Amino acid sequence: METTRTKAPFDRRVRRTRAAIKESFLSLSREKGADQITVKEVMSLANVNRATFYAHFANLDELAAAIESDVAGAIAARCEEALARTLTTTVPEACTILCDALLEDRESLAWIAGPKATGCGREQLRELARAHWEQVACPGSDGLVFDLLFDGCIGLAGQWCEDPESLTKDEVKAAICSAAEKLTT
Repeated sequence: METTRTKAPFDRRVRRTRAAIKESFLSLSREKGADQITVKEVMSLANVNRATFYAHFANLDELAAAIESDVAGAIAARCEEALARTLTTTVPEACTILCDALLEDRESLAWIAGPKATGCGREQLRELARAHWEQVACPGSDGLVFDLLFDGCIGLAGQWCEDPESLTKDEVKAAICSAAEKLTT
């Protein structure tokens, strides 16, 4: 038997219901920690029953991962759009553009870089960033330098998301761009 999770994502009713469930979870997560949210609260706010919730998501972890994946896609799209608008020739230029796009929305970035991130969004961004890294910075590199830079960037971004008083957006951007330049020269 076909479940809602296996139906084509083009069904408007399925998309609308999934969006309502996701938005309910997002709304509740702004009020309290994601680990304190219950399926019952999400169902109530989304105005769906238990069977409908479970037809779309196996549990709250799967729901959080789906949201994180959506957020990563939006961040990736912003980064791609920003890069497409310019003719970058150097790593520092590309890094500056990517940092501006990445740090544009702190709430979204927290889904990727925050302590409760599932990791799926981070991996989506890692794949995109690695493709650009190999084209612009270090064609044929072994990836260790990239991994160090990427994980450091995400770590700084996560610190900024959790405690914006500890670092300013400009300090995060400057540290990331400086590290990228040092690692590619």
